[in-house]
Amino acid sequence: MAAPLRLTLLFLIVATAVIVVLVVILIARHVESTRGDRIRARVQGRLGPVFSRFLETEDPAHLAEGLRPAFVRMNAAERAVAAVLITDVMREVGPAQTDQLRRALEVAGLVGLGERGTRRRSPWRRALACELLGKIGARRSVGALLERLEDRRPEVRIAAVRALGDVGSAEAVPALAEAFAARGVAPSNIVSEALRRIGGEAAGAFERGVSSPDAIVRVASCFGLAATAEGATDAVGRLTEVLWGDPQAQVRGAAAAALGLVGGERAPEALREATHDEDVHVRRSAVRSLGAFDDPTAGETLMRCVEDEDRETALRAGEALLALTRRPRAALHTRARVERSPAWAIEYARKVEEVSA
Repeated sequence: MAAPLRLTLLFLIVATAVIVVLVVILIARHVESTRGDRIRARVQGRLGPVFSRFLETEDPAHLAEGLRPAFVRMNAAERAVAAVLITDVMREVGPAQTDQLRRALEVAGLVGLGERGTRRRSPWRRALACELLGKIGARRSVGALLERLEDRRPEVRIAAVRALGDVGSAEAVPALAEAFAARGVAPSNIVSEALRRIGGEAAGAFERGVSSPDAIVRVASCFGLAATAEGATDAVGRLTEVLWGDPQAQVRGAAAAALGLVGGERAPEALREATHDEDVHVRRSAVRSLGAFDDPTAGETLMRCVEDEDRETALRAGEALLALTRRPRAALHTRARVERSPAWAIEYARKVEEVSA
């Protein structure tokens, strides 16, 4: 009897300990949540009326006068909440008000406070400071944000990259281009998005990136070239070279898809040839992109593709043909082909369009 009794007693002790721990955690979370609610209410009470008056009067000088003493009285926790509030306000206002609000925040010293916040000990505070500076968009903050590209914590580096994209200064392009090529600072898609938002000189990073030994960088560079085609010296030419010669199917598929995003009047010959690619994903991207060019001769290629052994390729070819029938130059030639064709893929694509209309 002694052994079962000891086992039961041990079980009760462990169960009681677990219950106590859970109760303590719940109480701590409740206390923290209550404290957070009080801080948010306090900050909203101080800053809400100030921002409301600004939105009514659009007077940056008056806003700066109201913000400066409010921030002086805040502790570290309240300033973190205020940073979130300012970020939300910057998202909501229009372009004209954004410039006025930015000037007011600089005059009030909040931009400098955010720059100092990027060097705080707490990683989440550094990341929040980066986000705040990005939403404010002051070009003077680029230097502080560039420093955070070397932060030891990935969430801070990611926040800095996004903030640099928000600011949109060409000053950040060399560092971001290096980060894009090396893939050590932040994921390629995040750095690529920041470069796209900056535009202009940023297109050079993608032009170089399509020659990278890293396939992931080459894929991201294809879409980057498409997004910055106006700033690239010859985006279509570079993408065509990739489509002709890259050994990786995923990169060729990205180049084919990117060409469709650029579009134009004459479809590149490489795109037509890609409809013969041994990789099915490349063929699918190629036939879809052909529909983005107002090229009467593209219809001939696509008519062959509606008989492709891959069902998805055939369907995309049918959709591309219907797209061509709505384009100014290609419509006449393509419409006649489509009306005479008995291909199931064209009929299926037409039915889908009718249902979706």
